[in-house]
Amino acid sequence: MNGDDDGPRVGAMIAIVAVSVALVILIFFGVGYGFGRLFL
Repeated sequence: MNGDDDGPRVGAMIAIVAVSVALVILIFFGVGYGFGRLFL
């Protein structure tokens, strides 16, 4: 039972972390691109 309980929770945590990292990368990329277009 412990294995069944841990499986989905760990998978959900990994998914949340992966989505968070992807969003942060996209946000920084967008900000950097915007500043590059403004100042160059």
